[in-house]
Amino acid sequence: MDPSTVVALLSLNLISVGGLLHLIARRMADPAGLRGFGTGALVFGSAYLMRLQLGIGSGAPVGLLSDTGMIAAVLCFTIGLQRFSGLQPLSRRTTLVTVATYVLVAGWATAQWLGVGRYAVLNLALALGYGWLSALAWRGAQREGGPLLAPMRMLSVTIGLLAAVTAARGVAVLQVGLGPLFAGPWAQAYYSYSIVFTMLLGPNLLWMVFVRLNERLNTLATRDALTHLLNRNGLEEVVNRHFGTRPPQPLVLLLLDVDHFKRINDSHGHAAGDAVLQGVAQTLQAQVRGGDVVARWGGEEFLVCCQGADPGWARSLAERLRTAIEAQRHRGPGGSLLACTVSVGVSAAFNERSAWDGAASAADAALYEAKRGGRNRVVLAAG
Repeated sequence: MDPSTVVALLSLNLISVGGLLHLIARRMADPAGLRGFGTGALVFGSAYLMRLQLGIGSGAPVGLLSDTGMIAAVLCFTIGLQRFSGLQPLSRRTTLVTVATYVLVAGWATAQWLGVGRYAVLNLALALGYGWLSALAWRGAQREGGPLLAPMRMLSVTIGLLAAVTAARGVAVLQVGLGPLFAGPWAQAYYSYSIVFTMLLGPNLLWMVFVRLNERLNTLATRDALTHLLNRNGLEEVVNRHFGTRPPQPLVLLLLDVDHFKRINDSHGHAAGDAVLQGVAQTLQAQVRGGDVVARWGGEEFLVCCQGADPGWARSLAERLRTAIEAQRHRGPGGSLLACTVSVGVSAAFNERSAWDGAASAADAALYEAKRGGRNRVVLAAG
């Protein structure tokens, strides 16, 4: 296949992928870097079309426009990958400075060595950008793990290989001139891999985005939106896994309720009430052991599942939690500091899944006794 046909296929493929990614991003509340990926593909495809118009092997200085578009496209991909990974993306200033620096260096090299200078700088700059993308994807795969490990590693490896062959092209231009770039087996191999890469790129990016969306949907299903603690669905999954082990460790349940929470909402507003709930959730998570589980039970109630604990130890933990929450101050609207207390009911220890409902009812009864006894106290369930 001649280079012109290959470049035409590359441009059409990239533009199609970019358009599809943008259409999907428009339907998403949080596109998770998809716009950066889509823009990068569109700009790269457009740059290839411009190169077709000018001539594949043209060394004319006006070709710097298409080359600059390719560099800008790599930066768009970088921004998309950074957003996807939760990293701070390149600022607009940094992006513009990078593009301007490339234009100056490439313009100087073209003035000095014509097409050889232009294509050497382009390929070496693209190789550097691809290498950076490959490293970002690999680090992202290590950090994310789980279902994202495979697609991000695949992206890293395919871009890393593209960086290597593009760097080799840049070095070859400096050594033997422009001939191997557009004719011969090396040119055919490079363009063949470029087609394969662009065919894999779109599905790979969509794979990553759909895995991320699935993770977010799972989080919405198992986590409380306000406090980010487990909700009842998430708690049930954790409890089922716990009792799925043999033999399971015994559990003790601590049921906590914020005292006079309605009064906080009525006096300071619901935003203040939300701040109190978030603060209590943070305190609970900070005070429990690593193996213990904290969940929002409903409204202003929280549940702590203590693993391998006897009621005496659990009561000590409940007192520590009660004291820590009493000492805490929550920043409400307008900077006001709010205080609250909690009442706590503690169940007996149990080590069977079938005893869960009875233990929860016992902890609830003990919590009721704590409320009736004056609040801001811990009560152990009978037995």
